[in-house]
Amino acid sequence: MSIRSLRNWLNLIFVVGAATGMLVYYLHNHDLGTYIILGSMVFKFIEVTLRLMKI
Repeated sequence: MSIRSLRNWLNLIFVVGAATGMLVYYLHNHDLGTYIILGSMVFKFIEVTLRLMKI
């Protein structure tokens, strides 16, 4: 798996997680939605780190 492919997967996980977190936040539970969004941000931080390191 290339780094570009890995970065694309990490971005996909982030987008799906953020969208899910927003739905949960607005429709069900504010705390749980916040935790889901924060969890998905971990994947974005990893992707940004890989991008900045230019691996």
